[in-house]
Amino acid sequence: MNSTDLEISKVDSGMPLEDWPSVESRLSADQHAKRSLDVGCGPHKLEGSVGIDIRKLPGVDVVANLDRHPWPLPESHFKFIRCQHVIEHLSDLFGLAREMYRVSAANSVIEFKTPHYSSYASWGDPTHRWHFALGSIPQLFEMAVGPQAYRVRRLELKFTGSVLDFFGWLIYKLSKKTYEKHFAWIFPANEIICEIEILK
Repeated sequence: MNSTDLEISKVDSGMPLEDWPSVESRLSADQHAKRSLDVGCGPHKLEGSVGIDIRKLPGVDVVANLDRHPWPLPESHFKFIRCQHVIEHLSDLFGLAREMYRVSAANSVIEFKTPHYSSYASWGDPTHRWHFALGSIPQLFEMAVGPQAYRVRRLELKFTGSVLDFFGWLIYKLSKKTYEKHFAWIFPANEIICEIEILK
């Protein structure tokens, strides 16, 4: 790790939102008109959105390391942010939550999709750094930006739809806590869908 990386790491850790550094946007005039952001979009960017990723792939508009903050994006701009199967790959989750808050407009929605910790998909990929329970992302936002800065619009588990999944789904519908505490490893879920509304 070089000195620049160390400086970036120090900036990312625990900085109050009001002290978060301003940054000049790299968006073109055409891109600036777009109000949706696809974080870690890869080559499958959400249509009509700005795509940000670490590699210059087809559809990526802004090339940036998502673990280095701030991103070269305008503040309080985006009305919808998609983060689909990306959060489990990143190292700085608190920086991610704070940065998403920074670039989000008031009453914007952030949609997360990530494997549930009981899913084979969560453990089968060696690049996954984190394994999430149903309440992990809301707890992350509470710790990173505070309970007054967001609300949970949607939080649910998805199952694959096999016959055996029915029993896990039924227990989950009866009690989310009971499912995760006692039955998740018996009847694994597939993924978590979490929608966070940003309050400013």
